[in-house]
Amino acid sequence: MVTLIIVLLLALTIFHRISLSVEQKRIVPIGHIVEVNGHDMHVYLEGENKEAPLLVFLSGFGTSAPIYDFKPLYSLLSGEYRIAVVEKAGYGYSEMANVPRDIDSILSETRIALALLDEAGPYVLLPHSISGLEALRWAQLYPEEITAIIGIDMAIPSYYFEEADFFTSQIKMMKVLNALTWTGLQRFSFISPVSDLALTEDEYSQAKLLSHRNQLNYTMLAEGSLLFDNVLKVDQDGFPDVPVLSLVSSEQGNTWITHQERLIEQIGGQIEFFDAGHYLHQEEPERIAALVRVFIPF
Repeated sequence: MVTLIIVLLLALTIFHRISLSVEQKRIVPIGHIVEVNGHDMHVYLEGENKEAPLLVFLSGFGTSAPIYDFKPLYSLLSGEYRIAVVEKAGYGYSEMANVPRDIDSILSETRIALALLDEAGPYVLLPHSISGLEALRWAQLYPEEITAIIGIDMAIPSYYFEEADFFTSQIKMMKVLNALTWTGLQRFSFISPVSDLALTEDEYSQAKLLSHRNQLNYTMLAEGSLLFDNVLKVDQDGFPDVPVLSLVSSEQGNTWITHQERLIEQIGGQIEFFDAGHYLHQEEPERIAALVRVFIPF
């Protein structure tokens, strides 16, 4: 039985590596490619009105195709606002690279990518999950650039201190999953993170190709390994003085909800709960879009 599993994994690995080479020719960026610190980054812009606020979407950890992940939400908003989806190194159409993945380096590259496209801000940040740390750091270091933060079930430092043992084990698991994805196991649809919600047939095809290529790659792994370093850096400078609308999943558990509630009470922000999973922007895009319009009127 063990021998059979090894043979099957070997066959899958060979198929996967050959397929990646063939599929690379079919991966076609739909936005702008800019060179940042020696590697290519991809930024998608949508919306014609230059006077409208720019909503900057920042993806959660390990999201293979942020442009398509966020589309259910930004497609409802781009008629009124301008949209930017910034794909970090190793994400979406951006290049994988051996580059520093501390929070300040990630933030620096995001800001440079936008500046190269003449998008100097100010920005309304819409971070999902772990990119909440990047949004908070942005507001800490460059408050003049940030109009507001609309957190989509976004990470906050205090939660990670209480759940440190769990996330330490998760980081170890990432290394195992990184090895498994090298074999191509992510090609099986039942473990693919790609959603076809709001996507055209061509977009869905691109999202699948990006999932095959990007899923938990070495650049993402480097970012995940620095989770606690990044949490500590954000935490030590306190919560920035910026308007916050926190959109919170009720399915994330009591600990998650309690920390979100405490933070919003402390800073005087606004909180909205959703009877949905962690990917609120895919499950409840209409409600989120309505909340954005009220919070950032234009």
